[in-house]
Amino acid sequence: MLKATAEEIEEVREYFEWQAPDLEVTFMQKVYSEAVINTRHDVWDIHTNKDRWWVITGGTNLYSQEQFPNMDLALTFHIGLILRIPRTEEQHEGDQRILPFGPVFEKIKEAGTAVTQAHNLAGYQAVGVRCRETLLELIAVAQDAAIWTDTPPQRANFRAWTEIICNALLPGDTNKERRGALKGALESAWTFSNWLTHSKSATWLDADMAHSLTQHASGMAISPIVRELRGVPNECPDCHSPRLEPEQAENTAVPGVLWERPRCADCGWTGRPVPILDLENGQAIITREGEDSDEHGIMTVPLRTIVKPGNPPIEPLKEIETGPPEPFVYFAYGPNMSTARLRKHMPSCKPLGTATLPGHALHFHKRSIDKSGKCNAFASGNDNSVIGVLFSFDPAERGKLDEAEGVGSGYKHAMVTVINDKGRRRKVLTYLATPDYIDDSLKPYGWYKDFVLAGGKEHGLPPEYIAEYIQSVEAIEDPNKTRDRKQRTTLGSPGR
Repeated sequence: MLKATAEEIEEVREYFEWQAPDLEVTFMQKVYSEAVINTRHDVWDIHTNKDRWWVITGGTNLYSQEQFPNMDLALTFHIGLILRIPRTEEQHEGDQRILPFGPVFEKIKEAGTAVTQAHNLAGYQAVGVRCRETLLELIAVAQDAAIWTDTPPQRANFRAWTEIICNALLPGDTNKERRGALKGALESAWTFSNWLTHSKSATWLDADMAHSLTQHASGMAISPIVRELRGVPNECPDCHSPRLEPEQAENTAVPGVLWERPRCADCGWTGRPVPILDLENGQAIITREGEDSDEHGIMTVPLRTIVKPGNPPIEPLKEIETGPPEPFVYFAYGPNMSTARLRKHMPSCKPLGTATLPGHALHFHKRSIDKSGKCNAFASGNDNSVIGVLFSFDPAERGKLDEAEGVGSGYKHAMVTVINDKGRRRKVLTYLATPDYIDDSLKPYGWYKDFVLAGGKEHGLPPEYIAEYIQSVEAIEDPNKTRDRKQRTTLGSPGR
């Protein structure tokens, strides 16, 4: 058996469960690895509750061991299949990420080809021409994608458009260095490419440098422009994570159009969707038809404007139903393991099974307003684990959950990585006690402990875990008899 990282195991397991949801993985191991034409192919032997399979990476696919009993045969077939499959889908996906700047990258590629073919002065100068055309294409696409100014200069005035676009993308004193770096890169590429076009002493190294400068400057400019067009903030407005990923889908209300919105990989926040591609003709939607003029570019199909400081925010589309956002996943380890109790705050919640939070220990030491101890998954840093229940819920109910959990009053929300009952790692939402609210001398009220106990039993937490970390905890009687009676009525157990 070959060594495999936890990430590799998780990735292969997720792929197999996606492809064969009716099968349960009972054993898996990486048994072979080989690189063919710069692509690594790992072979995994997967045992299930019914049969065995090969999963081979590098264009991942799975093969029944009944049909391919020999591993070498399966690997040979897989490599041949991958070599014959065109890369159209991969290229299409890549093109979507840079819409509408595909033509710019095509020109960068053409300039790179010209560099490899250049072998004399005329060839080197031709590279300069192609780099210059690339930079002009860059500002042309940018002009067609958004309204940057009310008084546009000539369409081919590269320096003027560079100034306008950089100032709009990175305004204010706080962006001075960023703005300067972007302007400097674009100006350097433009100046050097123009010099190369007319130089009588140019060399191949100059041609290669012009291509590198153009490629670098274009990449620097395209990234913030695309983020601006697609409404991608610098960080998640909810959890401040920089891990924002594009999420794409079609909308039944607007058939034939691909939409995209930013989604936070840590907390699940989603931004406003924007249309990016006409699926029928493959044309970018973030574009505008225009008429060339010696004076300026006339925009005939305005799409959107660049929001500047002080401008009112763009209102979400109201005529088009974009569909519900994906549900959040919440890890409950205290009284909210009780489905009935949790549904009082989040009617949409649905249990997804149990999960384990490694490196934490269950304590009843969070100081409550009622002077008793409440649950906390304390980061112990040792081999302890907290076992709880995963629930999905409508993000619209997040505020109610925060309020019920007491965010700002001793609890804080946190994104933690748990291991679910299928052995898969998931990053989920939970709530942890803040250090200033921890008091190890506290004890829970009896009704509170009973809620935790009931939730654990409801979802089948291991009996030994319940016995050691919940049942054995000493509880005290709530001096508020009315509250005690009310809580026990909700729980369905008699008072003492």
